[in-house]
Amino acid sequence: MILASALAAATAIAQPTTTTTTPTTTTTPTTTTPPSTTTTGPTTTTGSSATTTSAPTNPQLLLDTAIATFQLERGAEWSLSWSLLGKSESEVTHDGQSDGTEITILKGAGATGHLSLDLDGKLYVEGNAGGLGELGFKASTATAEAGHWVGVPKTAAVFSSWAAGLNVESASYMLDLGGKAVLGPKTTIDGKSVIGLSQSAKSEGLTINQTDYLEASGPLLPVEIVENVDGLVVTVVYGAWGKPPHAIIHKAAVPFLKSWLGKS
Repeated sequence: MILASALAAATAIAQPTTTTTTPTTTTTPTTTTPPSTTTTGPTTTTGSSATTTSAPTNPQLLLDTAIATFQLERGAEWSLSWSLLGKSESEVTHDGQSDGTEITILKGAGATGHLSLDLDGKLYVEGNAGGLGELGFKASTATAEAGHWVGVPKTAAVFSSWAAGLNVESASYMLDLGGKAVLGPKTTIDGKSVIGLSQSAKSEGLTINQTDYLEASGPLLPVEIVENVDGLVVTVVYGAWGKPPHAIIHKAAVPFLKSWLGKS
């Protein structure tokens, strides 16, 4: 789900708080088959001279299949953006099986914050004072560590939330809002035929509507996600698939200290 970005943005515009949501992992997806459907997996029709495999039509199975297909990829490239009331965020992310890179630009109130993330075992974070402040750094520490790479170990309490979306497994759960999946009609995005899969949910008093646009033919991978959080529209656009990222291990990184977080 995109809630980590969208909820933080929506609540930040209403009040100066930051909300981070960790993607939910379902160990055994539950599939409900409509009365008229007798096949829970992809169906194969054999003709006299050809065999054709069709995508699943059960919405929840379609979603589960898309997530599983995403997680098998060696690499995924995508960008995220939103803009509202003079504030905006843009992210460019390249995920791999266990590593990833991300660059984030945040604008608002005449200031621009930036963050760069490299995940390769440890998480490495670099940014200006504004960007580090968005992560929760104290103002004094954000200023002191601006421009320095900071190494965040897996044992740090913030590791999971800061590294979320930086490998294909965690990024795949942006597709799952947690609400009931509803299958929509086929449409086209940039000339590509796609299937729309919609979900709705409520979180922290906000109404969230999300539509995943999945490839209508070939591997069941996302082309675009559009999420509306009470008027804040977050868009995720997917690029190339299968190419692993090139995350860098920053050997000279400054060790992260939890005392750096909080209000100055």
